[in-house]
Amino acid sequence: MVCKKILIIFITGLTVFFYNHAYSSKEEKTIELGNFSEEVNIPGISISFEMKKKLEDYILLHNPLNLVLKNGDLLLEGKFTDYRIYSIKNYPLKIIEIKAKIFYKDNSNPEKNWTQNFEILEKVSHEEVFFLDNSYIIDRITKNFVVKLYNRIFNNW
Repeated sequence: MVCKKILIIFITGLTVFFYNHAYSSKEEKTIELGNFSEEVNIPGISISFEMKKKLEDYILLHNPLNLVLKNGDLLLEGKFTDYRIYSIKNYPLKIIEIKAKIFYKDNSNPEKNWTQNFEILEKVSHEEVFFLDNSYIIDRITKNFVVKLYNRIFNNW
């Protein structure tokens, strides 16, 4: 009877040890959202702040990676390099174009590092062009940018 109890305790302990060892060796990667800055000044808003906030929310909602403040396995940074609003002749909408350069660094696998230029084009009515007063336009631009960036990062692993 004592031998059976010892055998059960031994098997249970061995099972727990192997289970913990198997899952602890498969650590999840962490991602750090580093510095996002602006080389251009869009009056009245900080597009980099809005984009970083939306990217953080999107990652938390759609990805199992853990976000960390410092020393992530993956580092994502960027800078917004240009924006302009322009019209196309005989076209009823204006176009807002925002460009950014994004830097992706994989600390455990440096050959996966990349830098890429992104641009988002958003068509808006002439009345909406004064988007400084229209948070819906900013929301739409940053959301489209975040989805495009997220797909580039996580669909190319």
